[in-house]
Amino acid sequence: MSLVVLTLIAPTAVKEELVAAMLAHPQTAQAGFIAREIEGYGNSADCDSVVEQVRGHALAVEIALTVSEADARSLLAALSEEFSRSGVIWRMMAATASGTL
Repeated sequence: MSLVVLTLIAPTAVKEELVAAMLAHPQTAQAGFIAREIEGYGNSADCDSVVEQVRGHALAVEIALTVSEADARSLLAALSEEFSRSGVIWRMMAATASGTL
C-alpha cells in the first residue's frame, strides 16, 4: 500500500462544508487530518475582498492528510461533485514514511 500526503487549499468560505464532507468520508474520518488558516500570495491568489486586495494576499485554509493513494483518490472523487466550482486546489505527494513517536 503506497501512502500519500493529500493537501487541499480552499477558500475560507467553504471550510466548514469541506471539513464536513471529509468527515463524512469513512477512510478520511478514520485517518484524521489537519486544517489551518493560511495566506496565499502571488498572481494566482484570489483576493476577493477589498481588505485582501489592500493587504496583497488571500486568506485560505490548508487541509492535509496521509492516507493510501486509493483512499486519497476516493476522497477527491467524492469531493469533486460538491466542490467543483469552489476553487479548491489539491496536490498529492508520495509519503516515504509515516508513523507515531
